[in-house]
Amino acid sequence: MKNTKSKFSIGNIKIPALGKVKKDVSQLLNDLQQNKVSLTKESVSDIQEQIILREQLHLQILDEMDKIKLQLSNILLSSTDIEEQEKARIRQKQVDLEQFKIKEKIDKWKDIAILKKELRDRLKEFKETESKTELLSELLEE
Repeated sequence: MKNTKSKFSIGNIKIPALGKVKKDVSQLLNDLQQNKVSLTKESVSDIQEQIILREQLHLQILDEMDKIKLQLSNILLSSTDIEEQEKARIRQKQVDLEQFKIKEKIDKWKDIAILKKELRDRLKEFKETESKTELLSELLEE
């Protein structure tokens, strides 16, 4: 067996200085962690905004229901020539509106509970990411 030289030699491979690689990796990891922190902050803000919007929607719905209920009451009070069957139907509509208001209150509570759970999860994720970033920075500085 002849001892042949390979075209590729380990001596031709250039290895960058370890300090520079460490610095590049450190910067890359730091950038990735900062991006994750930034995305989590945006997610938290979005959830907080959704909670506020759901509260506003709830108030608008209840306000509209109260307006409709008032209109029905005015119809009952202003018209003396309405048949009893029609009055009964209007009263039933008022009861239906009250039931819908109760359902809306429950739905709002459920929606906000879900959003708050998601908010807690994102805040936990944010704190974990932040602490990992600090730990990673300390380790890479050594």
